[in-house]
Amino acid sequence: MAFDDITVLSTLRDALGYHNARQRVLAENVANVNTPGFTPGDISQGQFERVLSGQASAATGGLRATDPRHFGGGTAGSTAAYRSEARPDSETTVNGNSVVIEEQMVRANENRMKYETALSLYQKSLNMMRLAARPPGG
Repeated sequence: MAFDDITVLSTLRDALGYHNARQRVLAENVANVNTPGFTPGDISQGQFERVLSGQASAATGGLRATDPRHFGGGTAGSTAAYRSEARPDSETTVNGNSVVIEEQMVRANENRMKYETALSLYQKSLNMMRLAARPPGG
């Protein structure tokens, strides 16, 4: 059994990918805090939930492509491409920039905590599998 076949690990890997992509978008928002006319973006939780629902249907007996030459189904690895959507903050400055640095920093911090939680769960799951794979008394 490959690690890609374990639903918990692939779900956590997808969560890490989502939070990584979202962190890049939030960092771009902060970097453009003084850019005239810039509208901040974000990646919706709904995009991540659609990836999970596709994975759940594959886990419950749906088709799953485990090789690039297969037709139909999902893919074995995390290949989700997330799109940033314009999501203006609560205020817009005179120059048309709608980034509120405080709101972006709060979102980035929440996202970081969720990423660290998913990473910790992933590492603990791998450690449990390593422990289970050891020979008795080893």
